[in-house]
Amino acid sequence: MGTWRFSRWLLLLLLALLTAVAVTLLGTAYVGAREALRGSADQWHAQHQRILDRMISVRFEDLSRYVHALAETPALLEALEAGDDARLVAMLERGLADARGEHLDALKIERQGVGEPIGASRLAPALPLAALSHAATPVETWASLETRWEGVPYSLLRLTLPILEPSLGRVVGRLSAYVLLDDGVWITDELHRLFGARATLLYHDRRLLDARPSGAPTTASAVAMSATQQPAALSAEGTWHAHRFRVGGSDAYRVGLLLPDDGLLALRDSFIRALLFAALLVAAVGVGLMLLLRRLTMRSLDELVRYAEAVPESGTPMPFRGGRFEEFNRVGQAFEAMLQRIRERDKYLDGIIQHAPDLIFVRDLEGRYELVNERYAWALHATPATVVGKCVTDCLDAATSARARETDRRLIATDAPIKHHMTLVTPEGVRHYQVTKFPIRDDRGRIYLIGGVAADVTDLRHTQEQLLLSQQVFAETGVAIVVLDAQRRALLSNRAFAEMSGRPPVRASIVIREFLQRYPEAERALADGERWQGQCEFERADGARLPVLVSAAPLPSGEEGRRQMLLFSDISSLKVAEQRLERLAWYDALTGLANRSLFTLELDEALQEEVSVAVLFIDLDRFKDVNDRYGHSIGDELLRQAAKRLCSCVQARDTVARFGGDEFSVLVRGISQEGAARAIAQRIIGALSAPYELGVARCFSNASVGITLAGRHGHTSEMLIRNADQAMYEAKAQGRQQAVLFETAIDERHQQRLRLETGLRQARLNGELRVHYQPRFDIAGRRMVGAEALLRWHSPLHGEVSPGVFIPLAEHSELIVELGHFVLVEACREAATWAASGSAMPVSVNLSPRQLHAAELIRDIHDALQDAGLPPRLLELELTETHVMDNIDRVLPVLHQIRAMGVRLAIDDFGTGYSSLTYLKRLPVELLKIDRCFLADVPGDEDDETLLTAIIDMAHALGFRVLAEGVETEAQRRFLAQRGCDELQGFLLGRPQAPERLREALGGGDFAPRS
Repeated sequence: MGTWRFSRWLLLLLLALLTAVAVTLLGTAYVGAREALRGSADQWHAQHQRILDRMISVRFEDLSRYVHALAETPALLEALEAGDDARLVAMLERGLADARGEHLDALKIERQGVGEPIGASRLAPALPLAALSHAATPVETWASLETRWEGVPYSLLRLTLPILEPSLGRVVGRLSAYVLLDDGVWITDELHRLFGARATLLYHDRRLLDARPSGAPTTASAVAMSATQQPAALSAEGTWHAHRFRVGGSDAYRVGLLLPDDGLLALRDSFIRALLFAALLVAAVGVGLMLLLRRLTMRSLDELVRYAEAVPESGTPMPFRGGRFEEFNRVGQAFEAMLQRIRERDKYLDGIIQHAPDLIFVRDLEGRYELVNERYAWALHATPATVVGKCVTDCLDAATSARARETDRRLIATDAPIKHHMTLVTPEGVRHYQVTKFPIRDDRGRIYLIGGVAADVTDLRHTQEQLLLSQQVFAETGVAIVVLDAQRRALLSNRAFAEMSGRPPVRASIVIREFLQRYPEAERALADGERWQGQCEFERADGARLPVLVSAAPLPSGEEGRRQMLLFSDISSLKVAEQRLERLAWYDALTGLANRSLFTLELDEALQEEVSVAVLFIDLDRFKDVNDRYGHSIGDELLRQAAKRLCSCVQARDTVARFGGDEFSVLVRGISQEGAARAIAQRIIGALSAPYELGVARCFSNASVGITLAGRHGHTSEMLIRNADQAMYEAKAQGRQQAVLFETAIDERHQQRLRLETGLRQARLNGELRVHYQPRFDIAGRRMVGAEALLRWHSPLHGEVSPGVFIPLAEHSELIVELGHFVLVEACREAATWAASGSAMPVSVNLSPRQLHAAELIRDIHDALQDAGLPPRLLELELTETHVMDNIDRVLPVLHQIRAMGVRLAIDDFGTGYSSLTYLKRLPVELLKIDRCFLADVPGDEDDETLLTAIIDMAHALGFRVLAEGVETEAQRRFLAQRGCDELQGFLLGRPQAPERLREALGGGDFAPRS
């Protein structure tokens, strides 16, 4: 088999490698540059999107503020209420001419349910804005609007605002502003100028709305981008950017920007030129390498072969099998002979170096490794082959290599062996070495190498450090330690023992002897060589006694005999903490009184001793008002003063406890009679009713007290406390600030309330709840003008339950929100049935205070109307006067939202609260319902007649209609008619009835729908 010359193979490989590298680098550079261009385009796209969003937001927020200002102009409201169309048109034209409205294309005003829209427009062609004004869009936000005029589609943005009458908050009209987005819209102009684009396109649902410059061609890239979600695309014309924006609640609009960017063309041209240059370069390099390798390789290999063949022979070489290249065959044969000669010498030295447990190395004077053993390379996380030839600075960290070079210089300067310490991070962790360096001389006696041996001293150093650390811990620990011999003599004591005993270390043996005399059990444990632990008192030199925890333990025996150790730990702070925890477990942290646990424990002990006792359960009235008005810190101070007053009302043997919040309990011993217990309760009520001086305020608070007597009202602490709690709630129900003795009737009423509440929770699921309707009539009593929805509960277990019973239960248990929603849904469905049968009549629904504060109220009203298909004008919500006036600032925004939906509002039970005329005129209500209590003595009672007349006149003066509740006699109806009352409701004309019966009455035509 013939052999090939090595130079030819090498030349072919180099040419192939150069070609592959050139193509790879150029291709990678081209792809990277293209991706960089695309990444740059994406970054510019994100920045342009933020600029676009900001510009659109700023422009339309300015337009919104300007339209809001127009809607709130007093002159506009005045002209609208006066019906002056010419004046309105002039004002709208001035609004369009104003610089702030230069981007508006049209303004329209609609009266609330009256006439056709009035407006001004500068649109060409004149779009049918009158017809567009009836299109439903959200109010107070920009919305999209699409129309066609003469077969051409148009896109607009509209902002609709309600025009409110400021005194009553009534909606008297709507103002609409329009912006046309087709053909020459200002948005496209501003974007074109802002981004310096070659072309700017505006789309909506793939329809081109506008383009800049006018008539700009939509290239294939732009058309493709309009149908995809790609943010940017590179093309020969430049870079197309696709953006989106919204205005308020409008649809999404898309903007296409063609930005100047010739980078792709430049990249393509550059890549072609680079390929041509690379081809020429590879060809030139190939020719040059061929000539160079032919000249240099052959000469170098021939010299190497001659040198190898000149090495003196010794030993028997192994036959060299040869290779493919003739030059390497000769080199192999020569080195085979040379290696055989030096093999015998190397194996002895290698055995010593590689199997030594220490680290062995040889470096030249420049710090390069000439030889390292396996252990040294292991310590450097390497192998000997990878370490040899490297400099010390490449193998060791900066500090260690600097130390090594410095010791090398000292060795060369002193010409003598030297020792130093070195630390290395080995695979086994940090290890410490003692290094011995020595010089290695050449044939002339000069130092040309530096040898070294490093012995591992990590374990020795660790042992020394542990010993030193143990000494420091023993000396500095806060636990007193004494080491004793078999004769109980102190061999060693630390500083903590001297500080605890107050005696010097030389007196330690005497101190221990005295301690063991007082505690012989510790002495016995030491004598038996056993472990022992116990709590003791340690007497100091000054006579003070410290509570200590003592531990005795034997130490391992040695040549010196047995040793024992005593440890003394000061537990004074633990004792204090135990006392503090015990107090926290049994006493109230705020008042210092006993807590529920301690009170129950003492009551159980008193009952076991068969002592006559009474339990008084006390609750402070109106305490929540103090907290809400002055803050919890003032409330806490009131509780502390109340606790002191309670303690002053009973004897020292009695127990006063705080159960939590504003609830207290008193255990009175030695009382078995009702009279004595009531006397103490009245004394407590009097003491707690006195004014409280709380620094920043002077407050008042009453108390309600429930009383139970042991044996008579219970035989266990749990029963006595529970019954006293029920008696306290009975005292609150009877008007507060009084004491009530428990009786079985109270428990029965409580159990009945619980049964009713449980039944009420299941009533809706079981279909026990129904909605009845009480009709409302005009003042003549001839026509039905509405009906009020009233909830009724027929329970199979309790029978017909009065609303006066279950409604308060629902208010207390928070079921009222669920029940109110049920009535609202049923009433809307029933009213929709009336309207579908041709008897469109409004239905009234009462809103509880909890419903009025529920976050879902607006959504519930909207859903109920929408599900039933009931127009909002046929729903009227009734609000309690007292709650509305007490929470006017919180409920007024909610009422305006309800009124804006078209739902009517009424004030129920008017006259029972304290309405402020200032607040009353701000309410968006239409009807006042006079409470039935004002009609009880009318006619006949002059005071009630005068009061009713004043209420009706005041309501009419404020623009409200008036309905009288509880009309039961014809005389009452005539009196109300004479005074101008608008509607009436009561048993005289109609009682609450099932929906079926009311439908029959409506079917007879006996109704009059109210507009």
